Amino acid sequence: MNTEVTIAQVSARLRAIRISRSLSLSDVEILSKGALKAVVLGSYERGARTLSVKRAISIAALYDVPLAQLFTEALPVEVISAERIVIDLRAVNRRALDDTHPSNANYLLLARLAQKLIRSRQDWNGEVLSIRHADMETISVLFDLPISQVMQWLEKENLLLKVRQS
Repeated sequence: MNTEVTIAQVSARLRAIRISRSLSLSDVEILSKGALKAVVLGSYERGARTLSVKRAISIAALYDVPLAQLFTEALPVEVISAERIVIDLRAVNRRALDDTHPSNANYLLLARLAQKLIRSRQDWNGEVLSIRHADMETISVLFDLPISQVMQWLEKENLLLKVRQS
């Protein structure tokens, strides 16, 4: 059994962790307050640039994963999808106001969370909202459902406005 970790494997794990959190390279640069440039992270993910131990530690901390996740065979995180999830806020808000809707409680919670995310991200579009991995974890806790079931609920309720590749 070959236990040697390759640069390609580490690079792929870096990308998988970022994508599982629905973060773009630019999102990571913003999240790191500019300490990790998007172009540099992209170079690490392609294996075109050597990743130092110091930088690996800072990236693992930024993604809130154990450093070992970058260098082990195990899947680094629960991967929802390599796609960006975008929900229709108009439908969420409309159904949250409908007391007769069977999922009204979930819609109220989702609408409240959406407003918090909109304020914190200063995204005043008001019609759509990109859902990140951390957002899905929060919704999962609010609904008391696994993330996979939250995704199924979003699909069943026709809340997914569009899905695009990261």
